[in-house]
Parts: sequence; structure tokens; C-alpha cells
Amino acid sequence: MYFRAVNKFFFILICFCAGNVLAQKEVTPPVEQPPYNRKEEIIFDGKRYRIHNNYVTLNLGFLESTIREQGQKTAGLDYHFHIRRQYFQVGGMISGEDFLSNNNNSFHIGYGYRIEKNTANLAFYGGPTYFKGVEGIPPAPAMFYDGFGLYLSGQAIYKVKYDVGLGLEVFGEFNYKQIMAGFKIALFFSGGYRGVKKKYNPNVRSENPNMK
Repeated sequence: MYFRAVNKFFFILICFCAGNVLAQKEVTPPVEQPPYNRKEEIIFDGKRYRIHNNYVTLNLGFLESTIREQGQKTAGLDYHFHIRRQYFQVGGMISGEDFLSNNNNSFHIGYGYRIEKNTANLAFYGGPTYFKGVEGIPPAPAMFYDGFGLYLSGQAIYKVKYDVGLGLEVFGEFNYKQIMAGFKIALFFSGGYRGVKKKYNPNVRSENPNMK
């Protein structure tokens, strides 16, 4: 009887304390993004740059393939564009035993997530790819193939200037014929530059609090 009363007392006390803590806990409202403005700019190093911008990467790298006995060299080009705050990638690459040689080529499109800072650009993309190529070493007959697969990539760019940078991209391509994975050195060129800083910049939020 005594232990039952004590247990009941502690149960009520714990419930009371827990309820009091929850009641006193501050609820932090979610941070809302400012309204989207396609012309919005920032000021960096005395110059104006468009926040919502597109960019291009030129790539040279190395990969391994499950159907090739030796490592392959690759070259590619990717264009990254946005629709409001959503980012997309369109590009292609060729690979072979030497740079610009070609025993496999592919074209990919993808949806991505991008984080851009003053001195860095980080991005991840994924989507379908169409590929075609050839395998076989002479005098063996050439065997051609093609099809669709999945392409994934991640980029880490150090920006020498706000709109020019150099970095690393890791990637993988997966399809019924082969798995390819490797890395590429990426040259980064952004279309964000809008000119030198002016006395008043209507598209810079910090200088125009009423900007929508």
C-alpha cells in the first residue's frame, strides 16, 4: 500500500515537471526565405553579382569501368541552370584510353541541390543518362551497345573570383552494360557578374529594404 502511494506520487510529480518544461520551451518559428527575385544581387569585392545565376563546368578526369581492363580518361561539359530556386544540369562526357579518344559517350540531364557562397560552390545532381559505345580489342570484332542509365555527381568548387573557380567533381554512371565511377577536375564559370558597385543598387536587398 505504501509503495503504491509513493509510486503514484512520483508519477504525478514527473508528469507535472515534464508538462511544465514543455510549456516553458520556446517554439522557434521556421526561418522564411525572402521573396524570390530573379534580379536580386549581392555586392562582393566591389562588384555586383546575380544571386540566382547559371554556370558552366569544363571537366577532365579519370574513371574506372567494369567492362574495361584499364583505367579510362574522360572529358566533359555541363551546363547548370535554374528555374526560380530549382537547379538542373545538362551535359555530356566522352571517355577512352586517352583524352578526347572515344569508346564510350553519354548525355545526361539531372535535378540538383546547390549551395553557393562568396568563395565556394557546392552542388549535387542526379538523373537519367543515355549512353552508347563500343568494346572489343582488334582483331576481335567490335561490339556496339547503347541504352539508358542513371548518372550521379557531386561538385566542390573553390572560387578564385566570385564567377570563376576550380574544383573537383566525383561521379558515377550505372546501367545494364557497365558501372563507371571516377573524378574530374572542373573549371567553373558563372554568369552572375553584373558590373561594378554603384552608389545605389536597386537589386541589392541590404540597400533596398522594400525590394520584393
